[in-house]
Amino acid sequence: MSEKKTMQPTEDVKFEKALSPLSIWGLALGAMIGWGCFVLPGNEFLPKGGPLGSTIGLIIGAMMIIIISFSYSYLISKFPVAGGEFVYAYASFGKLPAFICGWFIAIAYWALIPMNGTAVGLIGRYLFPGILQHKVLYSVAGWEVYDGEIIVSILAILIVGLINMRGVKAAGWFQTAVALGLVGAILLVTAGVMISQPSLGDLKPYYPTGSSPIKGIFAIAAMAPWAFVGFDCIPQASEEYAFSNKKTKKLLISSIAIACLMYALMNLVTGIVLPWEEFLAEGHFWPTGFAVEMVVGKVGLLFLGIAMFCGIVSGLNAFYLAGSRLLYSMSLAGALPDPFKKLDSVYKVPRMAIVFMMVLAIIAPFFGRQVLSWLVDMTSVGAAMGFAFTTASAARFAWRHENRSQMVISLIGLAFAVFFLSLLLLPFTPGTLSLEAWICLIIWLVIGAVFYFIKREDYRQSNQLEESIRDLSDESEHDHLVF
Repeated sequence: MSEKKTMQPTEDVKFEKALSPLSIWGLALGAMIGWGCFVLPGNEFLPKGGPLGSTIGLIIGAMMIIIISFSYSYLISKFPVAGGEFVYAYASFGKLPAFICGWFIAIAYWALIPMNGTAVGLIGRYLFPGILQHKVLYSVAGWEVYDGEIIVSILAILIVGLINMRGVKAAGWFQTAVALGLVGAILLVTAGVMISQPSLGDLKPYYPTGSSPIKGIFAIAAMAPWAFVGFDCIPQASEEYAFSNKKTKKLLISSIAIACLMYALMNLVTGIVLPWEEFLAEGHFWPTGFAVEMVVGKVGLLFLGIAMFCGIVSGLNAFYLAGSRLLYSMSLAGALPDPFKKLDSVYKVPRMAIVFMMVLAIIAPFFGRQVLSWLVDMTSVGAAMGFAFTTASAARFAWRHENRSQMVISLIGLAFAVFFLSLLLLPFTPGTLSLEAWICLIIWLVIGAVFYFIKREDYRQSNQLEESIRDLSDESEHDHLVF
């Protein structure tokens, strides 16, 4: 009789080094390009910045994020372990700051799973009206919850979660395929629109009439933490690289640059078909889809739908992978219950962390997208907090090792991170959180405080994460770790 493979997690199982550079690139790009790339041009970018102002704002935002990413690549080379920002804060500032950092990022990663999952249902609302809207079950905060949309949202969350349980190699191949499909479909849609020889005159005025160009550019650049959140998934999987981590800087820069290009192309497609201010004034339900269908027809709309689907599913996959590694690392440090640090003995993934995220994500669609949008508003705060801790950690390590150029770059990145946080938290700024998002944020902070005090003693006494860092990181850094 053949011996049956055990599926029970064991303490000594290690992550499988199976992620290629292309998989990591796809992980970052897929996390950055989601539903917003296809909706924001008509709803936010063009109304606030116009064709030129929004493009300049996107480029400025991407450049700020690239500068921040230099601190990530610097720390990845020193701490090639799962956990990313949590590990960097842990090694640089100690356990309490690390918990605060990890707690903020955890909600950011998790909230984007159900948000992407429910967006799958919305593809039907945009492309095939009525197919998934058989029956309104109820309404939450003004958002009608349909039976068909809930079903497809849950199926998407389940399927991608199960793919992640099959190992990082399966998740990596899946991510590569959907990321390439995303880029290819966007390029095809753009080519289809441009072949029709649209008039460049329809892009005038280049800035919204009656608005300050500088204000418009500033408003778009301020959206960078939301638009580009996801590149930070790269360090979460650094323990599973099948290549030298010295390549991560190029992967970070290229993924952010391509994400910026994809946003800009969708913005161009939306604004160049008709005089854009008159077009938006008509109040179309989905301006980008209407523009593509008018010029390229149903075929163009189909490819746009493929691009949307790839963006949404790749985001689901990326945040499952990144979020589960974050929970694993926090559990290894003693900040979360022990089951989260157990790796499946066959597939070498933190199975319980994936299941936990999946179960919570399946519940979320029943509350409707309006409630989820309040949670997602918090993801920008979580992302900006991660940026701040990472750049501060990189500056501290660079200073101690007399790497002046890196220290200057990290301090500039820290200034950008603080700038992003101020835009979200100060009440007089254009990007400030809504009242509902503030309430959600306060509730999350209270839960975190309670959880920290419950786990405080275990967290203080645990040294398992320190041992993992020492085993996998550069020995020259050991004298400079806080712990």
